Amino acid sequence: MGFLIEINSILRTDETYELSRGAELRFRKQGSRVYFDDIPIWLCRNDWTALAEIRVTSQSRTPQEVVGSFRVLHVCTPHESEVLTVAFRRMFAGGTDPYIYLLMNPADYAQALRQGNWDPPSRAVDGFIHASPADQLTRVANKHYNQLAEVVVVLLQHERLQAEIRWEPATGGLYPHVYGPINMSAAAGHLTFARNEAGTFEIVLKS
Repeated sequence: MGFLIEINSILRTDETYELSRGAELRFRKQGSRVYFDDIPIWLCRNDWTALAEIRVTSQSRTPQEVVGSFRVLHVCTPHESEVLTVAFRRMFAGGTDPYIYLLMNPADYAQALRQGNWDPPSRAVDGFIHASPADQLTRVANKHYNQLAEVVVVLLQHERLQAEIRWEPATGGLYPHVYGPINMSAAAGHLTFARNEAGTFEIVLKS
């Protein structure tokens, strides 16, 4: 029986390396992925922070892991890292999910539909509108919407949003922050969740 192989152009790891041009370093990653070895690839942290340009010089794999070595071709300057990290997070942080998720109280959701956009007062303070990945909806709802009897989850197609999306660190990982009003034409639908018998929200999205 065969196994799925992923070919990657980014090596993500939280291993601590002394990075310098020409250094030969070892890596180990879980999974059956393979890395390009005939072209340079990127070295990043698991949160997509860009670190260096590298070339994989050896690699061997099993169905469980890949081990190998790489040569450092260029260490990112702080400015390069900042620019590349924003780009990598924008492109890859959401994985294959076509949506980002907006939590709203029902009255605000109804108002946003009438107006055709959503631009809450909090954007003037924070600079962006807080959205969430699917796996953080329960935590965010119970932390920030615990005064409500029910909460609306809006499914936003990120490719249809007109404002810029930046995936940025916050509690629990990376979150999509929308730097401008949300055009509700990007909404593919919504789900309403009420508190459970324990008095908390449990938001599970069906695939």
